[in-house]
Amino acid sequence: MENLYSVRIIRRENQVVSGVYIKEFWMFCGVYVNEFIIEQDKVSGDKDKVTCNIILQENGVGIDELKADYNIKVTGINDSINLLSKDRRISFGNQIKGDILGISKCLKWNKNGVEEFKRLYEAFVNSDFAYNNYLTHLFLEQFGYDMKITQLEILNNCMDEIYARDEEIEGLIYRRFAYFNCARKINRICDSLKVARVFKDERVMIAAHELSVENEEFTMGNVLAGLIGLSKKKLWLDGEIYIQKTLDREAYNKYSAFIYYALAHYYEKQRKNKKEAWRLYQNMQKVDSNNYRMLFKYAAYAFYKNKYATHELHKNSYINSWILFFELYNLIERQVDRGWIQPLELEYYYKCARILSDIPEDKAVRMGMQPIKAEDIKRIEVNDFQKSNFMNKILFNDNLREVYKKYFRDKMESYRLDNIVEQY
Repeated sequence: MENLYSVRIIRRENQVVSGVYIKEFWMFCGVYVNEFIIEQDKVSGDKDKVTCNIILQENGVGIDELKADYNIKVTGINDSINLLSKDRRISFGNQIKGDILGISKCLKWNKNGVEEFKRLYEAFVNSDFAYNNYLTHLFLEQFGYDMKITQLEILNNCMDEIYARDEEIEGLIYRRFAYFNCARKINRICDSLKVARVFKDERVMIAAHELSVENEEFTMGNVLAGLIGLSKKKLWLDGEIYIQKTLDREAYNKYSAFIYYALAHYYEKQRKNKKEAWRLYQNMQKVDSNNYRMLFKYAAYAFYKNKYATHELHKNSYINSWILFFELYNLIERQVDRGWIQPLELEYYYKCARILSDIPEDKAVRMGMQPIKAEDIKRIEVNDFQKSNFMNKILFNDNLREVYKKYFRDKMESYRLDNIVEQY
């Protein structure tokens, strides 16, 4: 019985709705995910060998060179798929069920393993986890009280589907990970509600870590333990240790970029150790050089290098940082124009615009930049968000369109020029 540690989702830009749904499942159960987007990525930039390629699109130059032990084709994926309602999402989850569960057969799992994996997948689909987790990750702080309570109920019901209340937490490692993962997410919502956490952080952290003790190659157990530790001050040191244990094994894989980011962000915001944070952001750049969050940090670093310069020779009016922010702005703008932009990408587009709008127009022109004006910022905040095909295929059902538009506007308006380069 072979284990599954990592997957690569190979897709086109216009398959992002399906891709996000499938990606959410693998993250739910503790499997690393790379995405290879045919229009954006180069084979030369993805040297990871993963357990399995999840192929949504077969026609791409050189994709047969993307290394994996196994290849699984998910059928029936197209750019017109509409997942705007819970019923549609559940139907889609059931439609691709055979392809996803087929991985367990490739890995020669025994009957119990196959049945547990099936139960886990059904809990994911039936709870509409993909949609709700995606939204909560984006808009938790914009949610009202009722929406937060709803998310707690969804996670609680999902846990009950993974394991019955009188059932021992044992068996398939992915099933246990998903259970502890839900517990962490419940505690995060409790923090947002400013109420006591439901689960004892230390117990969940240790249980997650034990998954990586049981199977040293299943390093996602330590990732989960580390994230729990970094979320509570008295457990910070434990969290650092668990994350570092993971990086000791996964440091050179592209899918480790999010781990570098999480630890760097912690050092930057919690420990106020910008030197260590910058070292980690640089390591992130080595494994995922086109990651827009990393590119934003590079531009922000140049900004602060100028802001706090003590020697006159280094005080060069932020030109280097402006150029980097402008390059990132243009990069994301091209994605906006292609029509499949996601909300988090759009946030960085907005942040770049806010920063660039502070450049005097005459300087922008002399530097060969298109001046960014107030109407450009408003366009991103209002129009670009709602015209994205991604939003219109999964987020904007008739009942909630205006709600999510408000969430996005509120989140964008919370950013201020004096602190925006320190956000995320």
